[in-house]
Amino acid sequence: MKKLSALALLALLLAACGTTTESNEGSASTQATAVEALEATEQPAQGGDEAVVDGVSIKVDLGLGFDLVPGVDFFSDIFMSPVAEWDCSGSSATGNTSDADNDGIAADATYNIECTKSFNFAGIVSPVEVSRQGTLTVRDADDSDPTSGYYAKGDYTYSYSMLGQEISFGRSFERDWQGNAANGYSFSHTHTWNWNVAGEEHKVVHAHSGSYAPDNSLNPFAAGDLNETGSYEHYLNDSLELKVAEKTKLHLNADCGPAADSGTIEFYIERNGAYSDTPDKTVTFTGCGVYTVE
Repeated sequence: MKKLSALALLALLLAACGTTTESNEGSASTQATAVEALEATEQPAQGGDEAVVDGVSIKVDLGLGFDLVPGVDFFSDIFMSPVAEWDCSGSSATGNTSDADNDGIAADATYNIECTKSFNFAGIVSPVEVSRQGTLTVRDADDSDPTSGYYAKGDYTYSYSMLGQEISFGRSFERDWQGNAANGYSFSHTHTWNWNVAGEEHKVVHAHSGSYAPDNSLNPFAAGDLNETGSYEHYLNDSLELKVAEKTKLHLNADCGPAADSGTIEFYIERNGAYSDTPDKTVTFTGCGVYTVE
């Protein structure tokens, strides 16, 4: 979603998720903080471009049979849980985990993710232990510049037992963030979710790209202008069932929740292989975290 500009910014961002930071000096035995540093940028509860669009998407009713992003309570609770709340002590790392510019992004490392967390779900008496496993690859574009871009790729499987059933679902992402605070950024993101409900396999792919121009290069991710285009594709048993285009022009503001204070998100439903010229839904931000849907 965005490149962390400094440890102070990282602390601010994680605080927004109800988390705290602590140094792990790249230790493979205490990777929770290292994982958290990158994952804070892709949590749905976190402020920023993907979080704003996906967060709003959960609440936008397009009148179709499928949600744009997973809205099942058991799934969204887990997806939105800040990484710092997980026990990731079983994780390990390979490659160059150093962070010379102290921006929270490793120079070039791959993390083997082994995390667990107990969740309390409505109607379930005992806490449910959820396992989170997978890999996370991180590469800083310039480890001497805390505002440079980065590349990241993550692939996770979540699994748990509930009411005698074994449940699992997955989430993956790939991000390429290029540029710096002085000249602005270009980015491309792909975020994929997959899950099984009543024997039906669902998959949602949100692919989007665009640009971000900070208001202040000294604090680039506090606020700035975002322009992006993208699409959501919903597959049922490997068959494309729904495709929605997304056009976003927002002024992001990290102090808001959702993290925008002006601009629009437009959604266009594909029908008979084409989109209409008029958006099916338009989300308009009229103030800090305040928006209407028409």
